Amino acid sequence: MDRPGLAVVVGGTSGIGLAIAGRLMEDGSDVIITGRNAERGLEAARALCEGHSGLEARFQTLDVRDPDQDADLIASLAGRAIDALVLSAAFGRQSWISETPPAVFLDMLQVNVAAPLRLVQALQPHMTSPSSVVLISSDAGVDGEQTLGAYSVTKAAVNMLGRMLALDLAPRNIRVNVVCPGDTVPGMRYLLRPGESQRAETDYLTWPIPPLGRLGRARDTAELVAFLVSPRADFMTGTVTLVDGGSRAGRPDPASHD
Repeated sequence: MDRPGLAVVVGGTSGIGLAIAGRLMEDGSDVIITGRNAERGLEAARALCEGHSGLEARFQTLDVRDPDQDADLIASLAGRAIDALVLSAAFGRQSWISETPPAVFLDMLQVNVAAPLRLVQALQPHMTSPSSVVLISSDAGVDGEQTLGAYSVTKAAVNMLGRMLALDLAPRNIRVNVVCPGDTVPGMRYLLRPGESQRAETDYLTWPIPPLGRLGRARDTAELVAFLVSPRADFMTGTVTLVDGGSRAGRPDPASHD
């Protein structure tokens, strides 16, 4: 019997990243998830294994700020080739860009933009042909949000990064696509206000409701990622796709009725 394919989900210990890992296991992949918190990561891997008998889910500690840890991630492959690479690790700050300290902005650029590029460069020699890379961006990178100024800038950069990587890696038959989730419950753990260390669990209660009548769920993004890394999407590369319930489609008429 053929061995399952291998998916690596960077930032896969919670939220959208964890949902993606679970969804890829539903399609028959072993997964490696990464994150900074070993306790949370090991628990997430255990839960993934329990929910998907016969497949393997492993956790690898990775702080994407530290390039010296890339070698540990490569070693964790144990010689296996990667079929799908999903880059989901990110953080943001809820403030205007004019009020964002330059050091915070540079850190955000490092985590949200430079680290995905570095990891694709490090891991693409270990990817199969064909294979797939998916960058998790944000609807704020498509239509900027003043209250998420610096985050919007970094995610707009991620969108273009995905397109440029798609051009570079196409000759190796590695497809690269970008997914832009809208407001997703419970929300990013590290999309913080100044002074916060973790996003309030009730933050979503103040979010506007998209035209489709509900907030996003992590599963919504995971379904699109599962499609993009599958053979069904083998002619798709360089795309930037929203999963936002219509929030960025335009300005709905506030007087419209059901």
